[in-house]
Amino acid sequence: MSEKLPEDDPQKSSDSSDIGRDRSGSDICTVQLHDSSNDWVICRICQSSSDELSMISPCLCKGSMKYVHLDCLELWLNRSGLTRCELCLHTFQTHETLRYGCCESVLVWYRNPDNRNLLMSDLLIYSILSFVCFMLTLVCMLVLRFQHSPHDPFGEELAKVAVICFLSLVIIAYSANVIIIARDHLLPWYR
Repeated sequence: MSEKLPEDDPQKSSDSSDIGRDRSGSDICTVQLHDSSNDWVICRICQSSSDELSMISPCLCKGSMKYVHLDCLELWLNRSGLTRCELCLHTFQTHETLRYGCCESVLVWYRNPDNRNLLMSDLLIYSILSFVCFMLTLVCMLVLRFQHSPHDPFGEELAKVAVICFLSLVIIAYSANVIIIARDHLLPWYR
């Protein structure tokens, strides 16, 4: 088992395969199978050797483990979320592209029943909370308008300060709740 494989010797080239380095200096090796004598050259991901797809060697793995189809590698990288080889830990030079546009991704996210149900319940809570905040603001404004006492001007000022503080707390709580609801929906959509 000490014989060398033809693709491991850089000075020899085999007639049955076209092995060559990319002229730009990258380490990707492309193998195109021309006859059936090289059945041992199989893709380590899909475990097949098809003549119509060219094999590449994108990492530092050796032997039969170094060959993959480009399509198989792209599919595997997309599904696993990794950017490096699990065997030799070589980092691939990858470029991420978005699968969907902004509007289309919102529609895909909304079509998920879990997301849609959560959004509907949060919109109901948001509507109720908005109505309650509006009514509290209206009541406070009416109290300030009709609470006029010529005998106690200090009490009137104290009531105004108390109502303004209460309204400020209501607005802060309302804003915080809206931000939390928006964050809880935007973060899963963004992922």
